[in-house]
Amino acid sequence: SVFIDAGASWSSYLWSTSATTQAITVTSSGTYICTVTDANGCTDTDTINVTIFTPPTVTLGPNQTQCGGSVILDAGNPGATYLWNTSATTQQITVTSTGVYSVTITDLNGCTASASVTITINTLPAVALGPDITQCGGSVNLNAGNPGSSYLWSTAATTQQISVNTTGSYSVVVTDVNGCSNADTINVTINALPVVNLGNDTTLCGDSLILDAGNPGSTYAWNTSATTQQISVTVSGVYSVTVTDINGCSATDLINVNISQNPVADAGADTTICLGNS
Repeated sequence: SVFIDAGASWSSYLWSTSATTQAITVTSSGTYICTVTDANGCTDTDTINVTIFTPPTVTLGPNQTQCGGSVILDAGNPGATYLWNTSATTQQITVTSTGVYSVTITDLNGCTASASVTITINTLPAVALGPDITQCGGSVNLNAGNPGSSYLWSTAATTQQISVNTTGSYSVVVTDVNGCSNADTINVTINALPVVNLGNDTTLCGDSLILDAGNPGSTYAWNTSATTQQISVTVSGVYSVTVTDINGCSATDLINVNISQNPVADAGADTTICLGNS
């Protein structure tokens, strides 16, 4: 509002608003005229133009809470000048961290307005199951970390850790105490160990025994230094072999072989005698 005073020296006042007081308060733009009359009945008139601009309206919206990412704040009022508490002077700013953000705008008429908003950007949980895994047999322990969070694995498990023993792709979604979620996936390859079976311990008379490690296409390491799938043994002993397949997986077996020498039968030289003679 604007206070307009025609002075205290006059006997009477007449305003264009019909007011008859020495002063008036106006709240809208316009031309205001006052005629004053002194004690002698003499009059004079004066005119004043009053312009009252409507202040700009600025709102940054309600307080926001979100998981990660960024928030664009827009002060509106194109053509105005802007001063953010971040020192930015643009109509919009992008914020990526938690804080209170405020802006003061000044419009073309020099009128100002301010607004502020609280932005909370919670960090996403860090979920890292590690690089893809390839191993021979056994099981793999997968740990999603972030103790105190909730978990949902592709296996339907809801624990922080799971143990897997089959080849496959495993994923987990972790939701922390702020309700923020993140996920990760890992490929696990568990190759079966080769099956190596040299058979039962064996005892035989003389001759030789063929030992076969099976698994064609693999590599072989016998304790005899042989590197073939099969070996022939002719002496007693413990024989072992380690088989490594095309996946690099190994297995070992051993066998006890007992080879006895055949007995030598000797009835003497051939003999011819006459019946009754000794």
